[in-house]
Amino acid sequence: MLGGMETIDNHQLAWLGAFLPRRPARVLDAGCGRGELAAALMRLGHLVTAVDVSPEAVAAARAAGVPARVADMTAPADPPGAARFDVVVMSLSLHHMRPVEAALDRARDLLAPGGVLLLDEFAWDRADRAAAAWFYDAGSSPDGAEPAGTGAGAGPEPYARWREAHGDHATGEAMVNAVADRFEITDMRPEPYLTRYIGGKFQNPDMRLVERLWQAERAGIAAGTLPATGLRIAARRM
Repeated sequence: MLGGMETIDNHQLAWLGAFLPRRPARVLDAGCGRGELAAALMRLGHLVTAVDVSPEAVAAARAAGVPARVADMTAPADPPGAARFDVVVMSLSLHHMRPVEAALDRARDLLAPGGVLLLDEFAWDRADRAAAAWFYDAGSSPDGAEPAGTGAGAGPEPYARWREAHGDHATGEAMVNAVADRFEITDMRPEPYLTRYIGGKFQNPDMRLVERLWQAERAGIAAGTLPATGLRIAARRM
């Protein structure tokens, strides 16, 4: 594991580090957002190309020094197929892509023989009533302010609200099946995700509070009182 003790800040890199080839690996960050993960992989010495369908996200990534460009992973030749990558990373992006099968076809085409797909995802369909209640309750900040999309006091009951908010996202089951049809899955594991979701909704979260929530979520998963709504898959191009 990278960086010693696993925390909410380093656990994604700790997981990736177990599967990334020796640096400098040629990495495509597909759905890079504002480029935080791409920048971290660059600091580790990898050769990173980053793409996102959002021009605003790409502009933010470029401002952070990431060589990003606008591209749609569901388009047959976008990004262009000449490049062959050792790794394609999809971090919380595949569940937004339509159809997921087309995005994974493109990822497979862009990988060199034996290349690795690393998928760090949100399996929203694995949440139950307890998870929805925990999410909307834990999402209220200590001073009572609520980030958009959280707070138990508004709207329908938590589970109905959860399903309404996420029903347009690809499910964990759909993503697993689509990966299995195209790649050899070498590792698949459930993970905490709700705290990452909550933390991302605050502009300046109190990281001590976020860390306590993350530990509480992990404890709930271990005790069987909360489901794991994160999903991580490592797979090899067949």
